[in-house]
Amino acid sequence: MSLLKLKSKVEPTYNKNITANYENQKLKENKPKSVEKNITQSTLIIGEEANITGTIKEKNEISVQGTVDGEIECKDLRVGKSGNLKGKIKAETLHIEGTVEGEVIIKGLLKIKSSGSASGKMTYGSLHVDEGGKLIGESDFKDKNITQEEFKDWKNL
Repeated sequence: MSLLKLKSKVEPTYNKNITANYENQKLKENKPKSVEKNITQSTLIIGEEANITGTIKEKNEISVQGTVDGEIECKDLRVGKSGNLKGKIKAETLHIEGTVEGEVIIKGLLKIKSSGSASGKMTYGSLHVDEGGKLIGESDFKDKNITQEEFKDWKNL
């Protein structure tokens, strides 16, 4: 004859606060990262060998190393030493190391570096020209708080 000893099963007790904190921590770790951070730091790069004709609109930065003939609208625009830009430009800031020709409306800083050349009708909030940089044509300061009307009568040189 065998005797079977049955033990009563007792559930272990856990501290509910520790368990809740652990679960909250797991939820935070598994939470997807925000994609907005990557979008706001994006840059459109137009390479040295690229030739683009048309309209380019970008919410962030554009870096031009090649040739663009047309309209550009963006937040920050950089024209590299090999960059050549002709047309209508609207931006918050513009840094020029190459060549820019046309109608340019910059709400903030227009910076022309020593190797840079800008010609045409320029409107800007502030201007910085390094020694050797060239600004040819009509230039006009406009306070960034005042809405600027577009140039209707401007013609290519």
